[in-house]
Amino acid sequence: MGSLLESIRAARAAGGKPALLQLLEILKLRLRQSPIGIGEYFEYGIWHASITPDMRDEFIGWRQSGDLDRKLNDVECRVLAEDKLLNYMILCSKGFPIPTPIATYCTNGRQIGDEKALRTHDEVRSFLKDEVYPFYVKPISAGYGHGVLGVTAREDESFRLFDGRLIGLDEFMAPFSFSPYKGMLFQKPLTSHPDIAEVTGTEAVSCVRFICLVTSAGPVIHTAFWKITTGRNMLDNFSHGDYGNCLGAINIGNGIIVRVISRMGPGGQIERHPTTQKPLLGLALPDWDLAVDMVCSASRQFPGLRLQNWDVALCPEGPVLLELNTESELAIPQAISGHGLKDLRLREILADIEQTRAAYRAAVAQRNLN
Repeated sequence: MGSLLESIRAARAAGGKPALLQLLEILKLRLRQSPIGIGEYFEYGIWHASITPDMRDEFIGWRQSGDLDRKLNDVECRVLAEDKLLNYMILCSKGFPIPTPIATYCTNGRQIGDEKALRTHDEVRSFLKDEVYPFYVKPISAGYGHGVLGVTAREDESFRLFDGRLIGLDEFMAPFSFSPYKGMLFQKPLTSHPDIAEVTGTEAVSCVRFICLVTSAGPVIHTAFWKITTGRNMLDNFSHGDYGNCLGAINIGNGIIVRVISRMGPGGQIERHPTTQKPLLGLALPDWDLAVDMVCSASRQFPGLRLQNWDVALCPEGPVLLELNTESELAIPQAISGHGLKDLRLREILADIEQTRAAYRAAVAQRNLN
């Protein structure tokens, strides 16, 4: 109860609704068919005085987020996103830019293209003795930055990471023994566009997450947000602010940052970059129209995935497709923007998708009858 009262007081002090109204809304949201948790109420900013009852009802919780993912993405098609080698092969075949692969560790010798194939741990250790630095290495099948390392150089039997840390060979090799990763992929590092690096103070990539829905009329980008790297972080993961990175809501029409948070909940809004103190609000992201067109074009290649999450790096050479994810962190865009995802636009898109799927099922049923 103490924690709840502290959250209510913090929300009230940050321009929130009266305490009694907050408690009433929390109860209503907990009891509705698609519930919103207490933590989500504060993380999403539903407590703010500007959120009307109609706006409040547009927010979705983690349960409905998972339901949308299961409903819109066919099980048999998920491998096209979850297996990075397969995903990159498809993208490469259509000419889309991806991070350049250096080598692939996979016991059956799979490759994206002509990068070096490593089948054993001994081959990996031998590869690490060559002039292959710097590089990023990441699992073939994983998300949320798990198992990803950025390495600048080898120092004897240790490896210097982009964030300055030094790790030993055993620690480096540990992900290569984790079978759910299905292998590891070495890639050349990407660098951030100069306009972004000037603001963040680092060449580490701060990518844009595009949430795209594939409808009968084609792909529609519903939401986009910017994952802002701070300090010496080598990854732009947010993880509820645990890494010190920030998030920015983007106006899809022009690529301008309209709201930024350093953490979820009351008091999380900021206007300047924590490291450089450069303004974040009002920043226009470079090559925005090109990035939007690229995501829409790429998403057409995966029609069985109707809810797609694309990470795009904005680089000096232009936008680069980092990866496609199916599992959505739909809490994040709501916390950044202060608006619920299930607005009229999303409801219309979902209705269109369901109508298309119903017509498909009806056609199959009619064929079986004949």
